[in-house]
Amino acid sequence: MGKQIRKPYVVWIMFLASMIFISLIILRALRIPLTHDEAYTYLHYVKQSWLGIILYKPPHIPNNHILNTLLVKLSVNIFGLNDFSMRLPNILMAMVYYRYAAAIARKFRFPGIQLLAFFALGLQLYFIDFFGMARGYGMGLSLSLASIYHLYCYRELNNGHHIWRTLLFAAFAVYANFTFLYAYMALVALLLLLYWLEGDKQTKSLGILWRPVGIVTGVLALLIFLPLKNISGDLFGGNSSFWNDSIYGLSRILSYQQSSSVATAISYIIGLILLMGILFFILDHIRKKSEAGWYYYSELLLWLIFTAMAQIAQHYILGTEYLVGRTTMVYAPLTLCFTLFLFQRFNSYPKGEHVQLTLNLLLVASLAWNFKNFNLKQSVVWTYDASHKEMLKDLEASNAAKSADFNLGINWLFEPSLNYYRESKSMEWLPELSRSGYRDQNYAGYYLLNYKDQEMIAELKQASSNYKMVAEYENGAVLFLKKDYL
Repeated sequence: MGKQIRKPYVVWIMFLASMIFISLIILRALRIPLTHDEAYTYLHYVKQSWLGIILYKPPHIPNNHILNTLLVKLSVNIFGLNDFSMRLPNILMAMVYYRYAAAIARKFRFPGIQLLAFFALGLQLYFIDFFGMARGYGMGLSLSLASIYHLYCYRELNNGHHIWRTLLFAAFAVYANFTFLYAYMALVALLLLLYWLEGDKQTKSLGILWRPVGIVTGVLALLIFLPLKNISGDLFGGNSSFWNDSIYGLSRILSYQQSSSVATAISYIIGLILLMGILFFILDHIRKKSEAGWYYYSELLLWLIFTAMAQIAQHYILGTEYLVGRTTMVYAPLTLCFTLFLFQRFNSYPKGEHVQLTLNLLLVASLAWNFKNFNLKQSVVWTYDASHKEMLKDLEASNAAKSADFNLGINWLFEPSLNYYRESKSMEWLPELSRSGYRDQNYAGYYLLNYKDQEMIAELKQASSNYKMVAEYENGAVLFLKKDYL
């Protein structure tokens, strides 16, 4: 692949860009209200004992992203309960992501390509969303990227300690979010296959490979066996096809969920890139036509294929649904890195670096276009939680906060976040909110969603109603209060 050209300005640009990305993450962590799933994690898991978190004590829905929960518990114990302390572990993990994005980018030969590769990995608005949330997905992204880097180092340097690192980072990604288990199993299969393919050229003994694979996999299995056995309820996925569910879901992530037509176009581009990679793989490894040396795209292609095969096999054998939505992030770092290293493959041809540069420019430009949707108001997934802080201020400004018998009926989606703020902001005047909804009694106020609670909202708007709508919010929610509280 040629020796990398090192320029100091490249490092400084990457560093300054990383600081900008992390600043945006911090701003979002401070400004955007805590979302449903983050608050549920605090209310039902962070409050448990350390052992209770590790053993996945009830409730058994897949909300306890164990590594995230443990680190959030540590952060809250040190810094107190607030939005920033809840999200701090993921912010710190974002620093790991950008550190490894820079390390991977510097593996390319030319300074311009290095910068474009870094921005292709860094200009991920969907990732920035999750780096500013108390969820395990952001941690999984960071740890997965670190694993990809250390596999590269192992293949480049044939240094055994990088096997440990790539496995350890991949295992921690699983502990951050169980969807990354597919990638971990694929990594183990890939390492064994690579060892077998090297045959007589293998400079390491089988024991050097089996030791890290056996130890890391064994410890991981012990840690996740009981949680995986216990998880039930509220699982979501698709039964259409791997392409329509998982590849399309990944396309939605890379397009920041802009539109279905954009995501469909990206899914076809992903398919074209995979096909191109397979054709190069055949050319390089089966027909032995390439004498240009080793290219990392081939390992990443196999890793991607094995990950998909693990998911597809589980679907047909166990009936497990395909990954959809945010769970398809398991494929994101692999797909991005595979694409970047596949573009590098053109360097074996005359003027191929110009092709690589052009393709990288197109990739970075398309990702930068997503930033027109950057905001400091809401997450891309839990948009309905965007106005909770504003609503609570409105309630406190009314007579509701002064009433001893005030109670609030809500859409059940709001329950975790509002109960979290009730505790974190010490709102003793607000009774604990119910997850069962609002239909079982006559409330003093209602906080409802326009697109889910049309019938109740229409009833409250009637001329004969004793309620008045006092606010309508950007998240599509409305606040009604009894006229006595106005």
